[in-house]
Amino acid sequence: MSRVHPPAQPYAGLAGVERVPPEIVGVAVLGLHNIAVHRMLSAPADAALNVLTAAGLMGFARRAGCRPKDLGTSRTDVNAGIWLGLGAAAACVAAVGALAAAPATRQWFDDQSLADHDRAEFTYHIVRIPLATALAEELQFRGALLALLRQRRSQPAAVAWTSALFGVWHVLPAIDQYRSHPAGAAAADTRRRQWAAVAATAGATAGAGVVFAWLRLRSRSVVAPVLAHAALNISAYLAGQWVSRTARSEPDRR
Repeated sequence: MSRVHPPAQPYAGLAGVERVPPEIVGVAVLGLHNIAVHRMLSAPADAALNVLTAAGLMGFARRAGCRPKDLGTSRTDVNAGIWLGLGAAAACVAAVGALAAAPATRQWFDDQSLADHDRAEFTYHIVRIPLATALAEELQFRGALLALLRQRRSQPAAVAWTSALFGVWHVLPAIDQYRSHPAGAAAADTRRRQWAAVAATAGATAGAGVVFAWLRLRSRSVVAPVLAHAALNISAYLAGQWVSRTARSEPDRR
């Protein structure tokens, strides 16, 4: 039988200012962070801020009353997270491989900027993706924010909100991607189609957020979604390099 926790006390701000629920503080921090990393900072400063924001939100959630069990960071659940996460990671790699190999979907991996990555850039992305993207975002969304929302809302509502916000989180990078990506440029030849493509990306990432939340709750550990998220993004990066370099060497097949 699940234990119901009393709602956390609203965050105590400055004197005379109405107290703000901690989950609202978390959403506001993530919103400002998203604008900063996609409109104000460049690499590697944006990656560093991802990690710092994740650490700060986790600390804030602890102060707001969330326990390690609530945050998915309890040591007793690590093994369950590893096993479920590895299974999900394998499924992600297989799905990305199939999409990259299929002629109908291969074009979405064709990003010629990836074909130009040298060894240093390759190493940077291979390190950044699991740490500053997968780990940081899972701690932010399936760790801190999910725990804060579950204090005052039902579990389905908490999953729905974190997943929807995870989709919104990807709107700014999706806009940048579709402006520079050749397949995106072809699909977004009108403003309506461009926003349709961005909305599709946001919807897909919101759906991924539901799956990541399920992995987190099923295993009781944030390790599971971290492994799946890292596998998904790394395999997509590697597939993008392979497709782009193949397309460059065989331009008649593009």
